Amino acid sequence: MDPNSRRPPGRPRSNEQGAPVSDRILYVAMHEFIRHGYDAVSMDDIAKACGVTKASIYYYYPSKAVLLTQSTIRLMNVVRTATLNILQKPLPLRQRLTEVTVNHLKATTSFEFEGFMNKIEAVLTPEQNEEMRKAEHRLLEALADAFEEAARQGEICCTDSWLAARSYMALLMVGHSKQPDGSFTYPDKTQAAVKIIDMLWNGIGTTASHN
Repeated sequence: MDPNSRRPPGRPRSNEQGAPVSDRILYVAMHEFIRHGYDAVSMDDIAKACGVTKASIYYYYPSKAVLLTQSTIRLMNVVRTATLNILQKPLPLRQRLTEVTVNHLKATTSFEFEGFMNKIEAVLTPEQNEEMRKAEHRLLEALADAFEEAARQGEICCTDSWLAARSYMALLMVGHSKQPDGSFTYPDKTQAAVKIIDMLWNGIGTTASHN
């Protein structure tokens, strides 16, 4: 064997399916963090779930906090890509936003993302939190661009596309709201999406106040 071809210590072998091992680690890590909570999950747990050694995890991610940061950013980027794919469809904005909302609510039924983000913020460094805010900003930017374009086309009346984007993101949390007994207020995610977009579109003013 050529000594120059040897892998550095801890470097994992290529995934047999061709998927980057580093990306699989991020995917599995996020699943474990969501399922069990950050504090309850160890690097050993993630290595076992991935089917790799702990040294392989540390080869790519030197600490659990780094792994949490990068796995969360990966998730945000996946959400942004899926959102962009829908927003770029040649459909009315209201229809596109409803589809985005249905997909988001169905994909996040098992956990409340905003609550998850609030919990992990305290365990990360200011630099790591800034990285995640930048990833969130890119998602908001995609939404703001869609609102701004719809306003230019006369489809909506919107003077602040960023406010519209942030308002929409805040309303998404309503889709996972629960009753005192723990049941979902809106168990049907399509129905929840329609209600959220209705609220975004019409606001809470009376018909007369819009005239």
